[in-house]
Amino acid sequence: MKPFMIGIISAVVGSGSAIAVHSVNTLIAHHGEQEQHLRSLMYEQPLEQGPGDMARAVPDGVLPLDATPTPGATPEPGSARPSIQLKPGIKLPWQNSRPSAKLILTRSKEIVKNTKDPIWNLQLVSDGKVLDTLPALSGRSFKQLADRNIAGNKSPLPVGNYSIDRYGIARAPFSDPELGKGYWVPITPLFNTQRSALGFHQDPSWGRTNGESGTSGCIGLESPDATAKLVDWIKHYNIQLLTVES
Repeated sequence: MKPFMIGIISAVVGSGSAIAVHSVNTLIAHHGEQEQHLRSLMYEQPLEQGPGDMARAVPDGVLPLDATPTPGATPEPGSARPSIQLKPGIKLPWQNSRPSAKLILTRSKEIVKNTKDPIWNLQLVSDGKVLDTLPALSGRSFKQLADRNIAGNKSPLPVGNYSIDRYGIARAPFSDPELGKGYWVPITPLFNTQRSALGFHQDPSWGRTNGESGTSGCIGLESPDATAKLVDWIKHYNIQLLTVES
């Protein structure tokens, strides 16, 4: 074959290879952009995820929102907890940023007049200063002196530290009417206890003499607006810790 023909063939083959490499690089870049877009949807604004297209379009390492009751859970009011699951070893980007506040729950001397439920103070605390407070209930009024580490006895939360499971925050409607309206904010004890499936939610029976005032062990807030305010605290201050002091 003549030299000039070899040159032409080489040029054509080289041009094809360059086009192929460019196409592959373009696909890789496009895939990276898509992945980054999905991560921004799920990580930067994870508070309103639920059934729907966004819940199915999740990045690697994250499983969709599961609003079914925990397997084996006692079917009592307040037991159907929405939850989110992460694959082992996955750490969300917001967990790497430094929190600027935490939540502290303490029992006050006040009670709800109609139901005698003790009122707790949920405080937003930063640098030792109380920035804001929400009234709350925990457990049933007639179970305040029960062992708080025993599962299913409807006593208040045990004293100790809890992680705020921000990624599991879910918005009503819920299958369990005792979770109320507004938001569900799950928490996990950072100590050994039998208690589980815990979190913040509205208590729709607050002040009502229907036998359901208070909670089965969670932290009940007075209104849907109160749960929205709590979620705003968590987002604004990147809150990751709740301390139950009394």
